Amino acid sequence: MKNLVIDKKAIKDNVSAVKARARGVQIWADLTGDAFGLGLLTTAKLLREEGIHTFAVSDPRDAEILRSAGFTEETLMMLRSTADEEELRQLIDLGVVCTVGSYEAAVALNGLAEERKTVCEVQIKIDTGLGRYGFMPTETDKIISIYRYMQNLAVVGVFSTYSQSWKSRKATLQQLDSLKTVLEGLHSRGFETGMAHICDSAALFLYDFDLLDAVRVGTAFSGRVAGGAAQGLSKVGYIEAGIEEVGWFPKGHRIGSAVLKKPARLAVVSVGYYHGFGIARQEQGQGLWDHIRSWRRRPAVKIGAQRVKIVGEIGMMHTILDVTDLPCRVGDVVTMDVDPVNVKGLHRIYR
Repeated sequence: MKNLVIDKKAIKDNVSAVKARARGVQIWADLTGDAFGLGLLTTAKLLREEGIHTFAVSDPRDAEILRSAGFTEETLMMLRSTADEEELRQLIDLGVVCTVGSYEAAVALNGLAEERKTVCEVQIKIDTGLGRYGFMPTETDKIISIYRYMQNLAVVGVFSTYSQSWKSRKATLQQLDSLKTVLEGLHSRGFETGMAHICDSAALFLYDFDLLDAVRVGTAFSGRVAGGAAQGLSKVGYIEAGIEEVGWFPKGHRIGSAVLKKPARLAVVSVGYYHGFGIARQEQGQGLWDHIRSWRRRPAVKIGAQRVKIVGEIGMMHTILDVTDLPCRVGDVVTMDVDPVNVKGLHRIYR
């Protein structure tokens, strides 16, 4: 028995916390990466029940899944800029708001929309520091060319993405100011920018900056915001697994690189780093000390209500627990804290 357990009530509680922090602005639910491991469809349905009707994806296939599952009235947005014609055709056919982050992507999308005799809604992406997609803030002329010459594109928003909101207040504020400068420049030339947004989960809970017109939230729904715990959020996701073997081992017995300093009773659970246990979320710009602290923070493991110690390294497929002082037997359930975005090879169940 090995399952990833998702607590739906905890997600709903996190939605309430997000709404409180959002202060009435629109919430885009970022469903990237199978809703950050929570499950695309189930999470989207749950969020819709909680009054969220605008969703962002990073893969056209996710948009297709949502539309096929009945999300026909909801607004879907493709977060990733692309000039790939096959992807663009699919996005147009699905009625998705497309992100335009380059002149080439705008030209490709405008041409395909013209072929189909339709107008495609787009949001313009500005690169304020993350460095993946988007116009540079200085490329005002290229952005204005979309308004002036691409008649089959309707700009409904301008946005950016923070690069290190979980780590640097100063850099985050600078990026917000950079986006505002672009918006002011477009407004001064008489162009409507539509919905403006840049705030992510970490910035939403760490700072009280201007939220503009909307926030994009993904990890906050799982309660696992980069940079540490966020007030008002509950962690979602844990593994349930049964103990497979229990036995006594003598002093000096080796468990990987660890050597027992005294006799110990050990339990084996067949969950390891392959399944995502003990794997830290990748955070851009981590330094050596961040990695050391991450290694020292062992994930919580419990049998019943009692926390138990992991012995040695977490293996690829197994984890060894010290149960010397805990009555337990084969088949007893172990709960293991895990970030759902890292989990693979396990069945997902909802409670």
